[in-house]
Amino acid sequence: MTPSQKRFKIVSILILFVALLQVIGGVFLLVGSPLAAGMHVSLGGEAAYDGAIAAEVIGVLALVVGLYCFVVGVTGARAANSPRNTGKFNVLAVVMVVASLVQVVLGVTSGQVGWVEVILVILGILALVFGSKAHNEALDR
Repeated sequence: MTPSQKRFKIVSILILFVALLQVIGGVFLLVGSPLAAGMHVSLGGEAAYDGAIAAEVIGVLALVVGLYCFVVGVTGARAANSPRNTGKFNVLAVVMVVASLVQVVLGVTSGQVGWVEVILVILGILALVFGSKAHNEALDR
């Protein structure tokens, strides 16, 4: 396994763990747990949360995107073993980055940004970079 493949696999595994945090945070938001407050960073002095409806919408979105990111992490970990076949992963990772960016924008509009979503955006971009490097190295061999 080349260093690029190892980096690709490590980032994919990190996506798995952060996606699991996202799913747990989504469940906390849905059940109205006060533990969900630790998953967000307030942008102003006060939280501008719009009550239970906003928490439910963001919770459902977090749950769905978290499950999707989990699938992306599994696909990336498998693609790291055979980097010639990263096409499916690239499409999934681009959708993951876009979905996570949508969550960040929704968080900004509600006054709180989820740190998990920001990490998923960064990990998704890193996975795309390392995946393309591993793919190019595999084609050169």
